[in-house]
Amino acid sequence: MAFLNQGLPTQVEQNAVRRDEEDIEIVTTDGGFEVRNARSSQGLREYDISFPAAVYGDAVHEAVIALYKVARGKLHSFRFRDFTDYQLDGEVIGTGDASTTAFQVIQSWTVDGTTETRTITRPVSPLAVYKDGVLQGSGYTVDYTTGIVTFTSAPGTGVEISVSGTFDVPVRFDTVQTMTALDRRLRHVDTMTLREVRE
Repeated sequence: MAFLNQGLPTQVEQNAVRRDEEDIEIVTTDGGFEVRNARSSQGLREYDISFPAAVYGDAVHEAVIALYKVARGKLHSFRFRDFTDYQLDGEVIGTGDASTTAFQVIQSWTVDGTTETRTITRPVSPLAVYKDGVLQGSGYTVDYTTGIVTFTSAPGTGVEISVSGTFDVPVRFDTVQTMTALDRRLRHVDTMTLREVRE
């Protein structure tokens, strides 16, 4: 398996339909109560993409077909821009302790004191990095293949680390490619499903 540092045409990404899936196992007891268990640390997203010939030109079809062929269908993963959720704005990714130098880029949501986080492994350059809200011009590196921010010197105790920028989602095709045509210029590629992959 490989990661293709390539995305789909923007027009296709912008019209994708997203589904958020949480892998939850539910067992109902004899008394009618439920025992619920999360089988993964975070949910994986699915996307449906469609691109009728009447809407997009031949170049869009060629780009999608080429990516599918090079990805070998479900084998290799690639970049996908989720236009419903692709921006980080002052997202807090950690707090300094005077010894930790590496911080993973994340998204987080908090409701009623409970926080859920989502790992971001494919931020897009440039990613702005802040210490206590102050933009840093140097003293760190960003690995855009893992989403890890590494400081030359460990941030001091209590220093809040945050980032702003955009990110992509690593996905793979999760369907076969089917199409119908009267001739090469009158093709219709059926709706295709993409599935987020964990890195």
